[in-house]
Amino acid sequence: MKARLLFSFGTLTLLILMLASCSNTRHFADNEYLITRNKIHFSDKNPGIETSQLSGLIQQRPNKKFAGVVRFKLWAYNRSQIGKRSKYRNWLENTVGERPVILDTAMAAASCRDMEKYLGNVGYFYSDVDYIIAYKERSKRAHISYKITPSTPYRIRNIKYEVEDPELAFWVDKTTKNSRVKEGKVYNVYTLDKERERVSTFLNNNGYYGFVKDYVYFEVDSMIGNKEMDLFFKVKSISIPDPDSAGKFIEERHSRYMIDKVMIYPDYDPSLAKLHTRQHDTIVQEIHQIKKDYPANFYHVLYRNKLRINPKVLAQNIMIEDNEPYSLKDVQETYKRFGYLSIYKFANINFEQALPKMAPDSGEFKKLKCKILLQRAPVHQYSIEGEGTNSGGDLGIGGNITYRNRNIFRNGETFQFKVRGAMEAQRSNSDQSTDQNTFLFFNTFEWGMEAQVKFPRFLIPVKLERFPKYFRPITTVAIGFNFRMRPTYDRYLLNFSFGYEWEESKQKKHIIQPFNISSVKMYPTPEFTQELEEIDDARLKNQYTDHLITAIQYSFIYNNQDLKKVKDFIYFRGDIETSGNIFYGFNSMLDSKTDSAGYYTIAGIRYAQYARLETDFRYFWMINRDNLVVFRLLSGIGIPYGNSDALPFEKGFYLGGANSMRAWIYRGLGPGGFSNPGTSVDQMGDVVLESNIEFRFPIYDFFKGALFADAGNVWLMNANENFPEAEFNFNTFYKQIALDAGLGLRADFKFFIFRVDFAWRLRDPSMPEGDKWVASKGIWFWNFGIGYPF
Repeated sequence: MKARLLFSFGTLTLLILMLASCSNTRHFADNEYLITRNKIHFSDKNPGIETSQLSGLIQQRPNKKFAGVVRFKLWAYNRSQIGKRSKYRNWLENTVGERPVILDTAMAAASCRDMEKYLGNVGYFYSDVDYIIAYKERSKRAHISYKITPSTPYRIRNIKYEVEDPELAFWVDKTTKNSRVKEGKVYNVYTLDKERERVSTFLNNNGYYGFVKDYVYFEVDSMIGNKEMDLFFKVKSISIPDPDSAGKFIEERHSRYMIDKVMIYPDYDPSLAKLHTRQHDTIVQEIHQIKKDYPANFYHVLYRNKLRINPKVLAQNIMIEDNEPYSLKDVQETYKRFGYLSIYKFANINFEQALPKMAPDSGEFKKLKCKILLQRAPVHQYSIEGEGTNSGGDLGIGGNITYRNRNIFRNGETFQFKVRGAMEAQRSNSDQSTDQNTFLFFNTFEWGMEAQVKFPRFLIPVKLERFPKYFRPITTVAIGFNFRMRPTYDRYLLNFSFGYEWEESKQKKHIIQPFNISSVKMYPTPEFTQELEEIDDARLKNQYTDHLITAIQYSFIYNNQDLKKVKDFIYFRGDIETSGNIFYGFNSMLDSKTDSAGYYTIAGIRYAQYARLETDFRYFWMINRDNLVVFRLLSGIGIPYGNSDALPFEKGFYLGGANSMRAWIYRGLGPGGFSNPGTSVDQMGDVVLESNIEFRFPIYDFFKGALFADAGNVWLMNANENFPEAEFNFNTFYKQIALDAGLGLRADFKFFIFRVDFAWRLRDPSMPEGDKWVASKGIWFWNFGIGYPF
C-alpha cells in the first residue's frame, strides 16, 4: 500500500512537471525564442583555458531549473500573466517567478566580445569567438553554441625588477622566489594582479605600513616577436601635496615603520568617546614580556577605576611588539586573539605616526604608536534555552539552563555551568513493548549537569616561548553527570576531562585529551536482562554492565574552506583513542587480584581496555554558489583487548537514523548480514564503513532540496555464533553493504537548518541470499534532522 501511494505520487508529480515544461513558450511571438542551452566548444583541443570563466561572461543564461529537471520559476511567471491582476499574481510574478530569457542576438554578440577580451587578458591575443544558434521552431527554443578559436598564446620571456629605492628593492628581491609570475608561462593579467596583491601583503608584513597594491605595476614589452614578451616590475613613489605650491605634488620614498609604543585600553567605552570624555587617566604598569635572546616587550595599559583582567593575559594575546617592524599579519592575528577572548566583544587597533627614529643596522624607520581599544562584554550571562532534539531521527524536546562567567579568574577564563533535561520518543526494532515509563509519547528521558572552564592558554609547566607565535592554545577542564532512562535500561554517567586544543594554521587544528575518564553504571530492565540471558553472549552482557573508561584521545582536523570564494574544499577529521593501558600495566606488574570473572577492577568497577581509530573525509564540489555535491567516506575500527572482551557501549560503531544510512532506524543496521528484527539490543559493531553522496540545490528562497544515496554497514571484529554473518572479512564485506537513496527538503535559515529526508531502502544485507535487493518492496523511512547530515 505504501509503495503504491508513493508510485502514484511520483507519477502525478512527473506529469505536472512535464505539463509545466511544455507550456513555457505557448504565448511567445513568432520571432521570440526561449534560450534553453548555452554551450562552449573549441575549434581544436582546449589549450588550458578555464571554460567556467568563459561561461560566466555569457550575458543571457537559461532560466533556472528546479532539481535540474523543470524550469519551475519560469512556469510560475507564465502563470502570473494569465487572468486579472491580483496580489497573488503579483507575488507569483515578482517573488516566485522568473522572466523568460528570450534570445537577443545583440547580447550574444556582446558575449563574444567579452570572451575575446578575456582571452586577451590570459595571453591569447587576437582570438576569435563566434556563435551559432540552433532554432527549435516547434517548441520555440534556441540553443546557442559559442565557438572559441584561440590564437597562439604570448609567453613571458624575461622578468626584470626595476625598483629605484635600494631598501625597497632589497625587500622585493627577498620575495621573488615565491612569485606567481614565472618565465616561460603564458601571460595572464589576473596572475599579475594576484602578484601585486602578494607583494603588497609581503611588504606590509615587513614594516611598510599602508603600502597598497596600487603602488605596484607591470610594464609590458610585446614587440620582441615570436609571441614572447618581457615584463618590468616597478613601484610608484608616494605622491603628497607640495606644501609650498598649491595644486602640485612631490614624490616621496616608501618608508618602513617600527612600533614605538603599544598602548592597551582594556575598558574602552565608545559612548564616553563620543562625549569627548577622558576615559583613561592612570597607567597601571608597563608589562615586561620576556623573549628569549631578545629585549623584553613593553605594553602600556591604561584604565578607568579598577583593572579587571590580568595585564599579562593581554600581553599574551598581542602579537604586535614594540621595537619591531610593523606587520599586518601581527595586527590580523591580534584581532583574532581578542575575538577568542569572550570577555571582549569588540577590538579596534589604531596606529598614529610619530617622529622618525634611527634603528641600528636597519636604515631609517618611522615610528608608529599603536592603540588597542578593547570593549568589554558583560561578565555574567544567564540563559534558558528550549530545543528540539534529534538523535538519529528519534525526535524529542529538551532544555538548558546555563550560567556563564567570561572572566572567572581574571585571566580571560570562561566558566560555564549547565543543567540539561530532555525527553525523546525512541523507536525500537523490538516487537515487544518495554515502554512502561512513558510520558505522552516520550519513552526516553535524560537530565544532567556539567561544569566547564576554558583557559585561553596551555596549563602546562612549559614556557609559552617554546611554542610557535601564532598558535591559539586553549585548555579545557570539565566535569559532568548524566542520567538517561531508556525503555531497556537506566544509565548513570560521571565524566571528567582535561585537554588542549590549538590551531596550527587556518586549515589545521589539533585536540588532545590526556585525561577523559568516565564511570558508567548500567541498570537493565528485567525484560532486557532476560533478553540478554536468552542471547547468552558474553560480548553483549559486558557492554551493558558497569564499566570505567580512562581514555587518552587525539584528534586532527583539516578544513581548507575559503568562505570568501566559491571553490571546492576538503574536510577531514581523524580520531585516535586508547583506554586502560596504564592501569593494566600497573596491575600486571603488581600482580593485582582480579574479580570473579578474571578482570582487573578499580574501586570494584572493571575498566575498559581498547584502541579505537575513526576517520571522516568529506569533499565539497562547488558547482556554483547555490549548487554543490558533497561526498563523504567514514571509516572506523575499535579493538578491545586485555581487560575487555568488547568495546564499551559508548564506543561502539553504529549506523542508521537521520545522519547515516537514512533508510534504517537509529542503531538499526548490521552487524554484517545479521538479522533479528525482534531484538531490543542496539545493533553495533567494531568496524564501520560508510559512504554518502548528496546533491544540494536551491528550490525557493530559504527552501533547499537534496538528492542522496548512502552505502555502508558495521561489522564485528571476530566471529560470534550468536551473530552469524556479522564478522568483517575482506573477501565478503562488500557483499554485506547496505544501500539506500532518497530526497530531502531543508529550510535553511542560515543560523539553523530544519531538514526532512525521505529514504528508500534499496539493498538490505540482512535479507536471505537472492532477496537482498528490496527496492521493489517500497521500504522507506523519513527522518527529521537539525543541521546538515555532514
